[in-house]
Amino acid sequence: MKKMILIPVLSAALCLVSANTIAAGGHGGGGSSVNKSGKSTCKNTEIKFAKPKHLSSVAPGSEFSFRVSGIADNAHDVSVTAKKIPVEMSSEFRGEILWFKGKLPDSLSNTVARIQVSVDFKKCPAEKGWLLKITE
Repeated sequence: MKKMILIPVLSAALCLVSANTIAAGGHGGGGSSVNKSGKSTCKNTEIKFAKPKHLSSVAPGSEFSFRVSGIADNAHDVSVTAKKIPVEMSSEFRGEILWFKGKLPDSLSNTVARIQVSVDFKKCPAEKGWLLKITE
């Protein structure tokens, strides 16, 4: 008989706690635009459409590209490395999106390299990376 009463009481208590969290504007631990490491988690700056795709096999010196949306026409805010080697990039502004193109360093062959893109836009920084298998 005691079990029959205990289940509805516990259910009601859980509902009240959930309602208070939602009413307070919480999502169970969020609500801030800063993540645990202290960096902004702004969603306006996006790095997308990386080509060649993650884990593709490419030749040394191959061209790669990506787009960055959410920043002004400031190419100096974007830095790119391939296996920690800085890569020079050309940029083209199409509408509200910057398209970037660059070439892998010729010195990278028969290895795997991480392409790392960092956008140091003060209002909304972003980072993205992907791996490419570089053949001989």
